[in-house]
Amino acid sequence: MNTKKTTVASTLGVLAVVTLLFAIPAMAAAASSPQTTNPQRLTLRSAYTPSQKIQLSVGQSITLTSVAGGYWVVGDRASNGTASGTISFQVTGAFARGYTLSVTGGSLSINGTTYAISSGSAELGSLGRAIAGQAQAGSARFMFLDRNLGKFGSTSYGVVRVDLTNGSSEFAARLLVTISA
Repeated sequence: MNTKKTTVASTLGVLAVVTLLFAIPAMAAAASSPQTTNPQRLTLRSAYTPSQKIQLSVGQSITLTSVAGGYWVVGDRASNGTASGTISFQVTGAFARGYTLSVTGGSLSINGTTYAISSGSAELGSLGRAIAGQAQAGSARFMFLDRNLGKFGSTSYGVVRVDLTNGSSEFAARLLVTISA
């Protein structure tokens, strides 16, 4: 019986920490004052600064690196575990309403399997609120959506949602990521 109580307490503790990880960057972004955009710094902006366009240049790199994450089997939320990953992009086009990106590499670790990302494409709006796209990782294909949460201190955070299929298996994952450009 003590094992069950310990397991429940541990699970609740982990959920509380993950909730704080998601809440603190969003609250910090709302309290921060807008700053000028500089291509040498992280230029992705929070949803709380809707009137400021980001300034990226063709050839610039962006990397999303997970700090926490989890996955579940689509259709069976009881089958779940931890997930992690990194997705790297390069800006391939700059337009008045956003940017086109190529997925240049990275990896996703889901259900004990690490998928090496080989190629893909994505779009980023001119305000830097979200990156949406699809990519290939070996025989697996996945779609993703990154929502920019804003800055906490000098670090920008986002939440990446992934839908990955590999043969007949399908996984959904959510990763808290740092955003660097």
